[in-house]
Amino acid sequence: MDRILVVEDDPHIQRLLSIALRQEGIDFTLAGSGAEALAIAERQLFSLVLLDIMLPDISGTEVCQQLRLSSPIPIVFMSCKNQDSDKILGLSIGADDYIEKPFNLHVLMARIRAHLRRNRLFQQRLKQAEHPQIRFDNIIIDLQGHRVIRNSLEIYLTAKEFEMLAFFCRHPQQVFTVGQLFETIWGEEFCETRTVIVHISNLRKKIEENPLSPKYILTVRGVGYKFAANTALS
Repeated sequence: MDRILVVEDDPHIQRLLSIALRQEGIDFTLAGSGAEALAIAERQLFSLVLLDIMLPDISGTEVCQQLRLSSPIPIVFMSCKNQDSDKILGLSIGADDYIEKPFNLHVLMARIRAHLRRNRLFQQRLKQAEHPQIRFDNIIIDLQGHRVIRNSLEIYLTAKEFEMLAFFCRHPQQVFTVGQLFETIWGEEFCETRTVIVHISNLRKKIEENPLSPKYILTVRGVGYKFAANTALS
């Protein structure tokens, strides 16, 4: 059963989110501070974290970084900071999505449902995968173990980074637009271009020897991206 951790210190927003999540039939736990959120996350497993950036003790960005040390769980930032630089920072440190405040509650619930649905479907596909491993060059993707190994060392990927890499590897040499990638990985037709671009950048930093001159995830100018490596299933 899906359960999300809601990290928000504003009592009014807490009430609104609580009512909306109950109406959606989504189980949740509330945390009013960053420290409380980290303590709860150590004791319980969640399907998603809905995380405010402006918290009374430690910032949401620091909470995200701490969670990312041990978990690939999807993290969705909520913030009144709406500059592109704020979004890029949030996504660069490991968030899977970024929603501006004030938000439309119906839109927020739709985004949450999409993340939960995509995560369930992806986990089901991993369990049912005929070939549990994908290899290219010196990199091994363990689909069922949700791990990426490079030169015998594990590379840490977030949930969306892992899903994106697995998708690219299943479709080598095929070009995808930013919109197609967003719809496939995030499960929504409305495209957040910046979200895809930042995730591509993060993924390149983790798997490419030279992220500024990538040899795996290539930009096809004016179209989108393609995965250029030859993959082997095992």
